[in-house]
Order: sequence, then structure tokens, then C-alpha cells
Amino acid sequence: MVWIRSKSTREITVHTDRETLRRTIAAVLETGRLMPGVDEMSDLGDGVFHLRLATVSNGAVVFTPDYQARYDTTDADLVTWEPHGEHNFRSWGHFRISDGAADGEQILEIETRAEASVDVAPVVIILIEPFAQKESDEATEGFLAAIRDSIETASVAR
Repeated sequence: MVWIRSKSTREITVHTDRETLRRTIAAVLETGRLMPGVDEMSDLGDGVFHLRLATVSNGAVVFTPDYQARYDTTDADLVTWEPHGEHNFRSWGHFRISDGAADGEQILEIETRAEASVDVAPVVIILIEPFAQKESDEATEGFLAAIRDSIETASVAR
């Protein structure tokens, strides 16, 4: 077993008020389910959540991330998470809210770091990590877009 690592930092402009964005990212279960590839997410209590993601396969690896993470939502503009327990996947990161360029705009940043334990020869890490990085970047961008779209669509519906 070896650990495959990836990390991503992205941001997006969301047309909403700050309090709506704060409430959205603090609603860990509802927002977490917007992440691309989430097959299952449940609240275990005390800020700990269980996640099972869709199986990833690139020909060399078939892997289903299954893990727990502890979320901290005490800072209204910064939601953080870190691994909880030992699992085949670990994720650390944060959402950060900052002022946008104009009234009614907020910047939502996400920074993530992940490690996946896979059963491959260490020599193939160099081939697998670029694939993992691409998957991480795409999931991060998709996650931000889904959050933005859910908020902006709800605003239009009102």
C-alpha cells in the first residue's frame, strides 16, 4: 500500500450576501452532498462526518474513497476539516469567505489536500499522482460551481 497525494486551491465569485454564503458552507451535510462523486455522506455527531465517494479507476488503480472527517464551523468565514480516524482516504482543507469586488459578491475559496491509500507498487506513484491531481482539480472546481449554482439559483427563485 502506498499513499497517493494531491492538493488543490480554487476560488469562485458567488453573487449573494455574506450571511447566506456563511450558512451554506456551515451546513456541512447539505453542502458536502454537492461535491462531485459523493455517493454517501452522513453526520456521525460531534462535527464528524462519514463520506464514501464514487469508485475511481484509471486502469492501474480501482479505488473507492471511504473516510471520516471532522469539521469545524466555529469561524463564520472559515470552515475547516481534517481526517478523523484511520481510513483508506484522508482529506484536509478549508472554505474561506472574503469580500468580492462589488456589493453582493463574495469570494469562496477552497483549499484541499488529500491522500489515498492504494495497493500498487511504489514505482507507479509517478504515473498515478498526475491522474489523482487532475481528478482533485476537477472535483474542486465542480464543487465550487455546484455551491455557487445552488445559492444563485435559490436567490433567483425567491
